Amino acid sequence: MANVRLLELRNTYKWGGGPDKTILLSAEQHDPVRVSVVVSYVRDERDHEFQITKKAREKGLTFYEIPEKGKLDLRVIWALQDIVLRHDINLIHGHDYKSDFFAYCLKILLRKRELAVMSTAHAWVMLGPRGAFYRWLDLFLMKRFDHLIAVSTATKEEMVSAGVPESMITMIHNAIDTNVWSPSVVRVTLRKELGLGSEYPVIGYVGRIMPEKDLETWLRAAALVFKRFKEARFLLVGEGSEGSTTLSQLVKLAKELGISDRVIYPGYRSILQPVYAAFDLFVLSSKREGLPNSILEAMAMGLPVVTTDVAGAKELVVDGETGFVVSQGNVNELAEAMVKILENKQLRAQMGTAGRLRVEAQFSFAKRLASVEDLYEKILEKAGILEKSKV
Repeated sequence: MANVRLLELRNTYKWGGGPDKTILLSAEQHDPVRVSVVVSYVRDERDHEFQITKKAREKGLTFYEIPEKGKLDLRVIWALQDIVLRHDINLIHGHDYKSDFFAYCLKILLRKRELAVMSTAHAWVMLGPRGAFYRWLDLFLMKRFDHLIAVSTATKEEMVSAGVPESMITMIHNAIDTNVWSPSVVRVTLRKELGLGSEYPVIGYVGRIMPEKDLETWLRAAALVFKRFKEARFLLVGEGSEGSTTLSQLVKLAKELGISDRVIYPGYRSILQPVYAAFDLFVLSSKREGLPNSILEAMAMGLPVVTTDVAGAKELVVDGETGFVVSQGNVNELAEAMVKILENKQLRAQMGTAGRLRVEAQFSFAKRLASVEDLYEKILEKAGILEKSKV
């Protein structure tokens, strides 16, 4: 039996995002001698587009899907307690405010068991009063956990400034499998499906269509780029939790800007390598991020990246080397950075190559996973659950 008997716990909707890629790939690739993994997702019972279960089953993971009725369904806690007891779990790893809340409840409910609780702060991206409340609640819970992971230095600094003891936090950047995320795996790009041939440039975004992504600024910058590149196409790939509301606002804005016939919305795509391979440039205009997997993916696919100076994004992109980092909400600065890359073929190629090499050298998934496994054992050892001699 593995020393670490882990429950990965998460609450999300539809197909999830970057954290879910990390959770599922980690569960698939953990060293079974060191870590045995159970993955459990709590989902709204009204979410009929939930895709995580299918992905987990395809990977052969030990996986539980727990439907939740309403904002606080106590039946979820009893279902999770059963999972902990059935699999003799000794470490629960939460990944958002809701799963952290359930993990904290289990810690209290099962206080007589040898059970440690931790969380990864993927960042609090939701804007507005509701987002502020969820951030407060999550940080309140985190202060009572055994240990925490921050996915970027910026996220760690935010946690410390909110009163979380620095000694409780280990910073471990997100990472990706560069064998999977490689231009060499692509045979046909999204250009063929969309009927795009030699049009240049194709500028893209991949991610949720949400307010915190500030895609209004993205489109306004695109309109300025269009003045210089009349054949340009702009692809916004993804959907959001709010249905078509945010997307309809973007469609309206593109029309007002006079670029509606140049902007394409392909929707959600489960296989993204052909999407990135269709781009000449990847652009992120976010106001809130943790450490964006989309930037790692774009760099691994050999693309130059223009990003706002948001949290972990500026820790990924080396300004002037793998792309450009610009101020948030600055339309002119974002557009100028895009044009600078697009009008210089040599610079574009150099930045794309440099980005790929940076991901290979510093954001290897295998190295990240080994660091996480080491941390798991240290947490259990410190909690007195794992004897030093067993490590």
